[in-house]
Amino acid sequence: MRYRYILSSFLAVFLVYQSLNIFLFAQESIESTRRELEKTQEQLRTVQDKIDALDKQEKGVLNRIDAYDEKINLTKKYIRELNRAQQAKKNEIITVTSQIKSTQGQIIARQSDLEKLLVNYYKEERTLPVELFLSNKSIADVYKKFIYLRIIAQDRENLIKQFRVMKQDLESQQAQLIAANLQLVQYKQKREDEQSDLKVSQSMEAKILDKVRTQKSQSQTMEDELKTAAAKLENLITQLEQQRRVRKLAPGTHYLEIMKGKLPWPYYGTVVARFGTKQDPKYNTKIRNSGIDIQTPKGADIKAIAQGRVVYADRFMGYGNMVILDHGDGYYSLYSNLSDMSASVGANIEQGEIVGSSTAILHFELRSEGKPVDPLLWLN
Repeated sequence: MRYRYILSSFLAVFLVYQSLNIFLFAQESIESTRRELEKTQEQLRTVQDKIDALDKQEKGVLNRIDAYDEKINLTKKYIRELNRAQQAKKNEIITVTSQIKSTQGQIIARQSDLEKLLVNYYKEERTLPVELFLSNKSIADVYKKFIYLRIIAQDRENLIKQFRVMKQDLESQQAQLIAANLQLVQYKQKREDEQSDLKVSQSMEAKILDKVRTQKSQSQTMEDELKTAAAKLENLITQLEQQRRVRKLAPGTHYLEIMKGKLPWPYYGTVVARFGTKQDPKYNTKIRNSGIDIQTPKGADIKAIAQGRVVYADRFMGYGNMVILDHGDGYYSLYSNLSDMSASVGANIEQGEIVGSSTAILHFELRSEGKPVDPLLWLN
């Protein structure tokens, strides 16, 4: 009986330890998801304030479209995070439900052990005085039985303590299950709200774009603002070039020069706008294209064409989320119109490493000594 009790105690401790590890790991994941949700929520509040301010000014068409683009991308990101949070809560509910069943099973087992122990204890306790005075057993035998009864009594106390702890654990697990189910309902409601808000933002952006495409004055304003945005990008590249030291490698020995015409694509898709003057499909305006536009599936991984250091990773007016890699000796690759950026400034990126994910169109540029070159002459 005692050996079975010790074995079951060890098993109970092991199960509790394993459950605790799983629980802590799950809680860490849930906490990480919660922090991401809060961060994205704050970004959404900031961009909404920007939209409200721009709507009051009623000017800056590109600014307003860029702000709505940012809000739409952030809202989609937030919905994805809510989906992950929902799944994490579902996993937590499954885990806690399993823990509750396990704890209930342990409580039943302890209850059974305790009942048997109590029956055995009282049976032995009643016969002890009789054996002490009337039986032919020696004092030593009676003393052994007395010690045995003390051991049983100690086992009983331990079982009672374990039983109480398990009852407390069960109550805590049941409370956690209720809280998790409530949080799951809140996440589902929040996701529905964000999807409705996304439709409103997309509709507002579509109305602005429609004006740009149909009203000559709006179209001219957009064209001017796009030229200004392109000039700002030129200034950014110029600043990066000014920080660069003199060329270290002999002409023709840089990796990009050696691999010209053989470089991997950031994403191998259909080119919808080539290098040079183009009719912008989104704004319906004629602008100079300093790179190429590649059609991609939404959320497609965009990869670095060569090893480089991230010198820019942020939103840029007219280009959306943008990552610029410095490949050394005046060579830069630029990836814009990204839905998400996985690269951060200062990071060293290997060829083929993901720098972000695309919307439906990737804008890609390649520059030599700050000047744009036709990427199609360099890509494989």
